[in-house]
Parts: sequence; C-alpha cells; structure tokens
Amino acid sequence: MHPTEQDLTLLTDDEAMALVEGGEAQAGLGELQRRYGKRIHNFVRGLLRDEHLAQDTTQEVFAKVFLKSHLYAPGTNFRAWLFEIARNQALSMLRTRRRSPRAVSSLAVHESEGDILESVAEPHQNRDLEEQEFMEAFATAVDELPENYRAVFDLCVRQGHPYDFAAKTLGIPTGTVAIRIMRSRKRLFQQLSRHLDRLRRPPACFQ
Repeated sequence: MHPTEQDLTLLTDDEAMALVEGGEAQAGLGELQRRYGKRIHNFVRGLLRDEHLAQDTTQEVFAKVFLKSHLYAPGTNFRAWLFEIARNQALSMLRTRRRSPRAVSSLAVHESEGDILESVAEPHQNRDLEEQEFMEAFATAVDELPENYRAVFDLCVRQGHPYDFAAKTLGIPTGTVAIRIMRSRKRLFQQLSRHLDRLRRPPACFQ
C-alpha cells in the first residue's frame, strides 16, 4: 500500500529516505522536497545569483538525493547531508558557467555524475572514427530509452528547456522530471561506457 499524503507528513527525514531507498522514491522525494525545497532553492540562489539556474539546480539536488540515497547513513544529520549536496551542485553549476563553450552547444546539460554528453565533439569540428562511433551509439541509445524517459530527456537535455517547462508540458511533477532525467543519464552511461575510454577527452566525472 502506498503511503498517503498525511502519512508522509508524519515521517522523519530518515523514514522518508528509507522510502527513497526502498522503492517508493517518488513518495519519499516528494515529501523531502515539500519540506526542504524552498530552503534549498533560496540557498542555491544565493550562491548562483540566478533564479532560472537556481530552479534547475534545486531539481538536480533532489535527483542527486535519489541517486545517492544508498550513501546516506540513517541517524546522521540529514539536513546537513542535503545542504552539502546542494552546495556541491551549485558550485558545479558555477564552474560550468565559467568554462569555455561546451563541446556540443546544442545540448544544454548540467554538470553531474554521468554527464557523458560532455565528451561529444563540436558539430563543425573534424571528428575521428571513435567520436563518430560514439555519436552514432549515443543517438541509438537515446532512441532506445523508454518513451517517458526520452520525452523529458529531449525537452531538458537536447532542447535545453528548464525542468518546470517539461513538467508543465508533460503534465507531471518537476520532481518526476528530475528523477527521469537522472535515470536516463544512468542508462545512457551504462550503455555507452565501453566507448568512453576510446575518446580523446573523457567526461568531467572521470577526470
């Protein structure tokens, strides 16, 4: 039986994290985002000085909570753990903004674990055989994503729309968009990992 909204409000942070780790990710993350979303948004906005980036970074933070839920130790300070994730994600966003234009300007991707897209060559540059093979494998892997994953991936990654735009377009919560983006990246990373060591410039998460 899925927990009701009233049940969720009675959970401790550790119990909400147990839902995330135990297969009720949407319920657990939704409750944690209800509790901490506004505070995390204000925190990262203070670091980024940009409302649009703060909105997307906040969604990335809760996606990271899902991805790293197995690393959280129950009984420790969840709030401190969460804000450390938020700080790291905001700093990654700042580093991304200070870099030179990305290799693929048409793909608006945030820097995070699994961002294999950073290894793609510029469209107008000469590509060697390995990069061509990677591009072909990447396009195939994206096409093979489940339709609900591919829809958010196309909107947020390929087209560069913010998470809230994708949520309104698809009629789903922004937290669901973040989870699907993270799961899409994880699938793509797993499928394309054999190509990565053949590229001249590995993704940032491997450096």
